[in-house]
Formats: sequence, C-alpha cells, structure tokens
Amino acid sequence: MRKFLTVICSICVGIAIGIFATQLYASSHTPRPSNVTVRVGDFLNRTQTVSYSSDKLPPIRVNQSTAIKKFKSLYSSAVIKSITLTLDNNIYVYNIVGYDERKDCMIQVDATNNKIIGQSTQVLDYDYEKETSLNLNKTISRQEATAVALKEIPNATPISWELLDDNDLPIWKINLVKDGQKHEVKINAQNKEII
Repeated sequence: MRKFLTVICSICVGIAIGIFATQLYASSHTPRPSNVTVRVGDFLNRTQTVSYSSDKLPPIRVNQSTAIKKFKSLYSSAVIKSITLTLDNNIYVYNIVGYDERKDCMIQVDATNNKIIGQSTQVLDYDYEKETSLNLNKTISRQEATAVALKEIPNATPISWELLDDNDLPIWKINLVKDGQKHEVKINAQNKEII
C-alpha cells in the first residue's frame, strides 16, 4: 500500500511540475494582451469606464453605411453632425447625431446586430441653418481612416472612432491602444492628412 501511495504522489508531483513549467513557458513566449480601461461617453453625455483586453474586443458586424440607413429610416430629412463608434456595455455602438429643421435627432445602433438600442429627439431652440453637418460623400471611410492611424502608430489596436464636422472640416478622431497606453489620432476626413 505504501508503494502505491508513493507512486500516486510521484505522479501528482510530476503533473504539477509539468503544469507549472508549461504555464511558465507560455507566459514568457506568448505576447500578452494589453488590458485597458478607458472612459467613454454616449450621446446623452453619460460616461462609463470600460475595461477590456485588446485581444478580445467585441465584434463589429454592422458597417457605418448600414447604421446611417437605420438613422435615415427614422429621420429621413435630417442631416448628420457626427458619428461615433465606441464600446458600451461590452458591445460596440454607433451613436449618430443629426438634425432637421425642427429637431435634434440622436440614435444608438448596436454594431453587432443593427438594432436600435436608444434614440432621442429634442425640439430645436436655435437657428439650425448655422449648424454644420457632414457631407458623407466627401469623407473617407472608417477603414481608410483606421489605416492612416495605424501608419501613424504601428501595431496599435483601434478602440473607438468619431467622425465630426469641425468648422466645415470633417475630422476622424481615432483612439488607439499600444503597450497599455491610449493614443488619439486626428485625421482630415477629406484628404487623409494627420492633424
């Protein structure tokens, strides 16, 4: 019986040593994902802290033009002021803000399944003709802007995007993470120049 227990203990110790050695080897030879915590805001100016691992970002299955079509299905005469794609409760969400001659229009679209998860309208209390809007036919796509940002900060992970009109200049603001550090790249959305 004693020999049996000695053999079982030897096997258990061998397995434990094997597991420890495997984990030690894997941790020293596998690149570790960066865990990042960022503060993000939505169209109602609520902010939240989002933590995630850069190798496990949620999928983006809905492209920007599909999200815009969802906005236009609700607000057909509205023009768009800004489009953001950010993390919200472990999913990517499009926040599209626009206006027509009577109201501000805001919508949130789940970038996973194209479902509306929030919307808001507010009667305008200012002269809408003075507001600026995006000409989406003259702006580069989110993918093109991301490529420009990745040339500026190679090997980074893009985590959020915003397209807005700043004094009649469309700008992409892209937040990226590299080595646990957050970076923002601003790009002229007409000619791809870094601002």
